[in-house]
Amino acid sequence: MPPSAPPDPHREPGPAGDDPPLDDGPVSPVGDAFAWASRILAIGLAMFLPGVGGNWLDSRLGTRFLGPVGLIFGFTAALVWLVQIGNSVKPYRPRKTKRYRIPPAPRQEEERDRV
Repeated sequence: MPPSAPPDPHREPGPAGDDPPLDDGPVSPVGDAFAWASRILAIGLAMFLPGVGGNWLDSRLGTRFLGPVGLIFGFTAALVWLVQIGNSVKPYRPRKTKRYRIPPAPRQEEERDRV
């Protein structure tokens, strides 16, 4: 067994005591896109799979109500999940930029005086 390295005095312990805290720094756009794609896929599966499971149970048990109940349950669970995700995301705020000021148009009185 190799000897353990001495603890780094500048490293803050994580929740387990020996893990570093997660970095909440900037995320690459590709990583952000993959995170959103996985969320959307998981929500779609959460909406669809309870209905499939209900239909499978209907075929096994000889009933006819578990498929629709599964679809309703899946749709409700996915909707609750979407609302939770929507509430947790920071709203988009565009960066402040310098605005170009359009000069005011000449007044009609000044145009009449010129003619």
